[in-house]
Amino acid sequence: MELVPLTPERERPDHGTATALVPLATTGLRRAGGELPPVCLQLSSSTLIGLRVYLDEFARQLAAKNPISTTARTYFKRGRLFITWLQQGRDHPLRRLDRACLEAYRAWLDHRFANLRTKNGYLTAVRQFLKWLVPLHPGLVNPADFVQGWTCSRQHTRRHLPVEDAKLLLATLESDPRKTGEQRARNVAMAYLMLKTGLRTIEVSRARVEHLQELVPSEKWRLWVHGKGRSSADESVQVLKEVYERIQTYLALRPGPLEGSDPLFATTACHDRGGNVVTQAGLKLSTRAIHRIITEGLLLAGVKKPGIVVHSLRHSTPTFALLNDANPTRVQKMMRHQHYATTEIYVEEVQRLLDGAEDAVTQI
Repeated sequence: MELVPLTPERERPDHGTATALVPLATTGLRRAGGELPPVCLQLSSSTLIGLRVYLDEFARQLAAKNPISTTARTYFKRGRLFITWLQQGRDHPLRRLDRACLEAYRAWLDHRFANLRTKNGYLTAVRQFLKWLVPLHPGLVNPADFVQGWTCSRQHTRRHLPVEDAKLLLATLESDPRKTGEQRARNVAMAYLMLKTGLRTIEVSRARVEHLQELVPSEKWRLWVHGKGRSSADESVQVLKEVYERIQTYLALRPGPLEGSDPLFATTACHDRGGNVVTQAGLKLSTRAIHRIITEGLLLAGVKKPGIVVHSLRHSTPTFALLNDANPTRVQKMMRHQHYATTEIYVEEVQRLLDGAEDAVTQI
């Protein structure tokens, strides 16, 4: 049966600056008088170059929508890996970006990465890129719609710290002989705050002195949180008296006077063997420095086990609260979860811990 080229539409949907992009070549063929087969991208050299240009525009538009978010950078990085794979694929003639091509990429991801969430992340980046790309080419079919990801467990891969291990971590940080008095006070106040409020390392790094404000006189305080993906400190957590006193003990050891814009947890001066300053005092702690401090504490305390990482401190906060019958909705607000489904994972894990059906197996 004769194949007749499919006549493309001249006008494309208006997508801002994306309308200036050159349309990519498609397999626009139909059987004369027959059904229209799926329209796919032809993976020629020019198309692969064009895909990189489209990926740049896709990432630019994402970044313009939310400049603070790292989603655009993540999607761009993972999209580049996909295009590089298309260029280097030699297992079979990859001439079309169709379902078979996406299934082959899925199989490659399955072999390349071990973590299911990592695999899904790379596949999601491609899916979102193609979802944006398809409307720019009338008649083009999105092959990613027919490729399924990997089913992941709803349980966390990271564990929370048992209560005794959390106390041991705080005691170890408070008595670490390798640190100065100021460093010990800083580290224990920081870890205590993370355990009691569930702060992320990026949120601890961004905290300023002025963010800590009195809420109930001499009883409760509020710490404004500059959260992940936020442009300012527009959320807050409650700081109880015992945590506030730890923070004040640390701030009293800081060389002053302190300004409100100063970091709540700051670096101390670090010198090399020649007496040269390597790190200045008073700078905000980086997330890497916070990660190193907590990891060292976990190791020194002897509680660093499989599944126990720095993020375990954040996991411990809702777990301890729910074990003490805290309202799940209030836990959601404390943890600043955008969706209740995230909090529900902790609820299910605690219920599983307290009411496991295994306890009913008493016959043996």
